Amino acid sequence: MSATERLYYNDSRLLEFDARVTGVNQRDDGAVAITLDRTAFYPTGGGQPSDTGTLGEARVIDCIEVENEGVLHVIQGPVPDVDDTVRGKIDWLRRLDHMQQHTGQHILSAAFVKLFVAPTHSFRVLEHECEIDVALDDPTDERIDQAIDLANRIIWECRPIQVRQVTTQEAARLPLRKEPAREGELRLIEIDEFDLTFFVGKDVCGFYVLFEFFSYT
Repeated sequence: MSATERLYYNDSRLLEFDARVTGVNQRDDGAVAITLDRTAFYPTGGGQPSDTGTLGEARVIDCIEVENEGVLHVIQGPVPDVDDTVRGKIDWLRRLDHMQQHTGQHILSAAFVKLFVAPTHSFRVLEHECEIDVALDDPTDERIDQAIDLANRIIWECRPIQVRQVTTQEAARLPLRKEPAREGELRLIEIDEFDLTFFVGKDVCGFYVLFEFFSYT
């Protein structure tokens, strides 16, 4: 079990929180990393870069998932002591960009499956764009444009988006677009009457407006 309670699993829009420092470590590269009993900082993983922000007076420049240790918060600035209570603040514009890109990827991936039975193998959120690897036979401009047009239509319809947690047994009875790769409790994202799949990472929920897909390479 992770040593860090993940607050972002229950609320991806949580931007401020209080936590207790459980560890302070100096990494091999000289950077200082601290662990907390709870965090709203999403670590690098699932194709997405980590959140950034502040912990007290220190700047959080990276967050790293470490098995059996929880989330390491790499900081620059004043270093708190173990058992100190610190106030964490998430950089909202960066978080929102990642959430929009990830949810947009779900929509575009579902469009490729519905139109061409072409699953997504992987995706990566980069600084200014998102890369999606799709197993599409005969990837002509026309076929790609059809998928983009369908995804844009779903975006502009502003369909409700719901995130929920289910067990592996419950997931087995649902029409998921992609089978989960792990056991235990799973998080699902459902885009109303369009897509249902498991995920890890930051996604929008409710009625967020996403940006259109305008280009591809």
